[in-house]
Amino acid sequence: MSAARRALTSPAFVAGALLTLALVAVAWAAPLLAPADPAAQDLTGGLQPPSPEHWLGTDQLGRDVLSRILFAAQTDLRLAVLAALAPFVIGVAVGLISGYFGGAVDWVASRATDTVIAFPFYVIVIAIVFAVGAGERGIVLAFALVGWVGYARVLRAMTAALRETGWVQAARGGGLSHARILVRHVLPNVLPQAIVLLASEIVLIMVAIVTLGYLGLGIQPPTPDWGTMIADSQQFITTHWWLPAFPGLAVVLTGVAFSLLGDGVGDALRVGGRRRGRARGGRPRNARRGTVLPGVVPSGAVPSGAMPPGAVPPGAVPSGAVPPGAVRVRGLRVHGARAAGEAGRELVSGVELDVAPGGALGIVGASGSGKSLTLRALLGLLPAGVDASARELSVGGPVGMVFQDPLTALDPLTRVGSQLRAAVQAAAASGAPERGRAAADARVRELLADVRLPDPARIARSYPHELSGGQRQRAVIALALAGDPAVLLCDEPTTALDVTVQRGVLELLAELRRERGMTLVFVSHDVAVVSELCDELIVMSDGRIVEAGATTEVLAAPRSGEARALLAAVPRLPALAPLTGAQPSADPAEDRAAPPSDAPSDAPGDAPGAEASGLVLRDVRLRYGRTVVVPGASFAVPRGQAVGLVGESGSGKTSLARAIAGQLPLAGGELRWGGERLGARRSPEQLRAIQLMPQDPASSLNPRMTVGQTLGELLRVHRIVPRRAVADRVAELLMSVRLDPALAASHPHALSGGQRQRVALARALALGPSLLVADEPTSALDVAVQAQVLELLAELRAELGLTVLLVSHDLGVVHEFCERVLVMRAGTLVETAGPGFFTAPASAYGRELLAAVPRLP
Repeated sequence: MSAARRALTSPAFVAGALLTLALVAVAWAAPLLAPADPAAQDLTGGLQPPSPEHWLGTDQLGRDVLSRILFAAQTDLRLAVLAALAPFVIGVAVGLISGYFGGAVDWVASRATDTVIAFPFYVIVIAIVFAVGAGERGIVLAFALVGWVGYARVLRAMTAALRETGWVQAARGGGLSHARILVRHVLPNVLPQAIVLLASEIVLIMVAIVTLGYLGLGIQPPTPDWGTMIADSQQFITTHWWLPAFPGLAVVLTGVAFSLLGDGVGDALRVGGRRRGRARGGRPRNARRGTVLPGVVPSGAVPSGAMPPGAVPPGAVPSGAVPPGAVRVRGLRVHGARAAGEAGRELVSGVELDVAPGGALGIVGASGSGKSLTLRALLGLLPAGVDASARELSVGGPVGMVFQDPLTALDPLTRVGSQLRAAVQAAAASGAPERGRAAADARVRELLADVRLPDPARIARSYPHELSGGQRQRAVIALALAGDPAVLLCDEPTTALDVTVQRGVLELLAELRRERGMTLVFVSHDVAVVSELCDELIVMSDGRIVEAGATTEVLAAPRSGEARALLAAVPRLPALAPLTGAQPSADPAEDRAAPPSDAPSDAPGDAPGAEASGLVLRDVRLRYGRTVVVPGASFAVPRGQAVGLVGESGSGKTSLARAIAGQLPLAGGELRWGGERLGARRSPEQLRAIQLMPQDPASSLNPRMTVGQTLGELLRVHRIVPRRAVADRVAELLMSVRLDPALAASHPHALSGGQRQRVALARALALGPSLLVADEPTSALDVAVQAQVLELLAELRAELGLTVLLVSHDLGVVHEFCERVLVMRAGTLVETAGPGFFTAPASAYGRELLAAVPRLP
């Protein structure tokens, strides 16, 4: 939706714009509308009440109040807007620069801001007006010197947060200047908030002008001004109410108008802004109501008008309709948003399924096949604008839900224990045994222990960001268990986890199912994960069930073409060779000394000529603040090779990738490419030579720029092609990554995950790099799209002679794509190997990683 359409559908914008336009029109037409000269005095007709001759009465000097209010609107509106512009420009500039550069620049700007804030606002404004003289000049100068601090503080915080986002890092990696990044990338994304602040500031300045006028320091007589009118009428406030009431009402109306306008403009400029209102999604028609108990619903996942976070909408049926723990779906259909006069597109077509109590059903399929929509339909948690209907949609007993991303499923500002306690108390409100505070706290600790979290008391006191990915996912499972569900629904709960953490979560779910007798419905694009956990399997494609049956039977002999294609796309690892000699040590210290299994030495000093011309790291050390994340890494990537960098989450893989791409400064050591040392500041040629394909393409693409703008900017800035040929080159880049050139006009939110990943690859290729650092390029993609991305990377590598460093926790992907493997643990390289790593790793940690990978039977 365009900004203009968002504005027109925003009630705040429409109301604010109409009020503001009315005020401006009245002020502009004051000479035509005023019934009298605002300065004309009639001492014999003073203090007259409202009458047909003087609609709003007269003041003590016999001047017409209505005329003075109309002319005062001209003065006060003009002065308020004029006085707001200078601090707006100064504050936005200071906030952008200090937040973006940080360090000494931020320190100086922050101290200047603190100095101004240390003085009471009105005291310093009055002092400045006294110093330069009352009137318009003094007011404008006073607010220029004082009013910028509010903008600076807010925009500095916003810019500091945006500075680390993927798309700002990508712009830096693309060799764009700091000035261009600030103006072209950062400013448009903070401007909505700045405009809201500007509207609020105009209101505050209006009140300040009135206050200064009341004190005699504002607009000087005989110029009409609302503040001086209120000041002049204070002695008559109890006897002649109209004198202060009408100019005061004018100030209030102006404040309301600008506040509404600012909110509306801010909403219109925000990407993805949508009209608030009750969503059409919800319980499918004919679904039967039953007991409702809490599960876990991430903020933002519930459509407007649905249940609040922490509560699952009705999805169960009366006792006896289906056995406890059973799930029955008949004729489920889900439709997308309807255009005017048209039926919505059918996203799920006639799905029917049965799950017996205590059973485990896996639902697999490509992205967009309808897996997650089917799961959400069971809860009535469909996205806004999506409708569902079914002949029957029955769930026996309470339901819990585990969502894909634990970071969005947990409130970042609330301790884990508090969130669990709220879920326990919500369960009591829905029919479970009521618990007091002490009993609820005991239940929280019990739930954390049930999901095998160590030190439940510490976890309960922790905020989500203080936990690891695996701990957060277990906390989310504990939330889902708070209502003692008979059915547990899981939507891609292990997608973003490394193999060892994934193994722990899968074992936990299997154990909970055995101990509690829960029914499990597990949605995933990872067929190997589902094969280990589920007894029954459903394969979906284009919203339809194309194959169903026992998991072992479907995997052994798939009947449908879609199922065969899905299985064919799954990367497969060879079997681990049995240990024949002494078992590799499980001691990390000894692991670090493990010799390479079948690869040449990676010590930079011993690197052969081919490696010396490639990527070489010598004792590279990295840290965030005082925290050391990589104590010292040394390895080489020969030119033209594809090398995989693997390890669990937190091992330092992504930090190394960012350092190689120039996005993270080295704390020590040396980094070389093509025999040339890469310093803290790289030349444009060095930046272009090494490009990073980031892990999350959705966050690495500027949400305000179309695909064509993102690619074209790099081409124009670096003058890779003439300006007239930019559009043609953008089309060529999109075709090179197997995308329709028409997508150049699309924004990132309109693309699928696979399309965004390809756009990120096209952006990296736009600069003609010789080294591509691909950080989890297939993370969260279904196996079919994953296979396409890997095939594309292999083709481009052969065509362009690219050297590739592939960072991944998916060992199947690394086995399929890379000639060599680097294994990291706790920031240290513990093993370097060739293809033999996948059958006979030299380190115990390498064997642990491989043993944790789910494998198809």
